[in-house]
Amino acid sequence: MLTLLLALACTGSVETDTDTGDEDVAGTGTLALSFRIDDDYRDVMQEPALGPFWGSVYLADEVTGIGPDDGALPLAHIHVAEIDLTGEPVSAALFVTDPLPNDWVTILGFMDSDSNAVPGDEDPDSKDPVTLPNENEFLVVKDAETPAEVFFGFLNP
Repeated sequence: MLTLLLALACTGSVETDTDTGDEDVAGTGTLALSFRIDDDYRDVMQEPALGPFWGSVYLADEVTGIGPDDGALPLAHIHVAEIDLTGEPVSAALFVTDPLPNDWVTILGFMDSDSNAVPGDEDPDSKDPVTLPNENEFLVVKDAETPAEVFFGFLNP
């Protein structure tokens, strides 16, 4: 019997049923973003931890520890008019993304604590809190709104 199975396998005549019904089906979900900053960073900022957030969402496998890969395109852009972390280090959910693919994503961005970023050319300046790639990776769950706490893990030099 073993010889027969081996012969059939070599000829490609054996069919196997691998349909378990558990395959991941492409779909979308959203992220409900809240924001958090470490007290130590907040205490050494030049301005209060208050201001707009500018950021982008990337597929996580297109981002390294230093940022997006060359040629990586954002899945979405994020702008929150005002985040206030002056009292509590964590905000409520302030933004819900447009639908994103159900995959791991990374959110990169910054809080413009002195509100001097130019729309269309947003860049952090000295002591603006910024996100780091390895601390802001989230799984977008298909057909769900998933909470995601964006962490400002660095102050721009």
